[in-house]
Amino acid sequence: MNTFLKTFFVCLVLTFSFLAYKYFSMDSYNANLAVSKNNPVFGIHEGLPDAPIVEKKAPDKAKNQDKTPQVPVKKDEKFVYKCYFYAPNGSLKLIERKTSIRPTLEGSIAVLLKGPSISESKKGVFSEIPPNVDLIEIKRANNDVIVDLSANFGNGGGTNSISNRVKQLSKTVKLYEPNKNVYLYINGKEVEYLGGDGVYIKQPLE
Repeated sequence: MNTFLKTFFVCLVLTFSFLAYKYFSMDSYNANLAVSKNNPVFGIHEGLPDAPIVEKKAPDKAKNQDKTPQVPVKKDEKFVYKCYFYAPNGSLKLIERKTSIRPTLEGSIAVLLKGPSISESKKGVFSEIPPNVDLIEIKRANNDVIVDLSANFGNGGGTNSISNRVKQLSKTVKLYEPNKNVYLYINGKEVEYLGGDGVYIKQPLE
């Protein structure tokens, strides 16, 4: 009896296994599945429609390139300070000094007050402005430019020397402020007379 039951249960298990295999077999596919009939998972089935072939696009090289804008390389800009000294014949001479920074009126006045270089002096270039004059301040207001200098700007020389140094100053300022009136101040006060001889200074400077 025990042998019969064992045989019966074995046959029953085999029967259910066979039915399950048939039910879930590879032939029990869904006709709407978009898979290839040559798909290795399902095997070869002539009735299965082929899935659309998706082509792989090659990577767009242009997209992978560095899009950082390239700033054009500029050549080193050259600047000059400009001011007026006197040539050996007594005429005003425009002097230019090379600099690596953008020149300003203040910088050019500093060059003017320092006087000619050694090489320029050897060529006869000179200045009527006495040494050790300090630039106190440059003020800009509306259409006016005020150049405030230390008192020794009026030291030494006669009437012609005083007039010539004022011309040097005025012409140098006009290089940077051509459309503005130029006024000379000494120690914060507008100049009316300058030098030991009391040379009258017409304001604004001509």
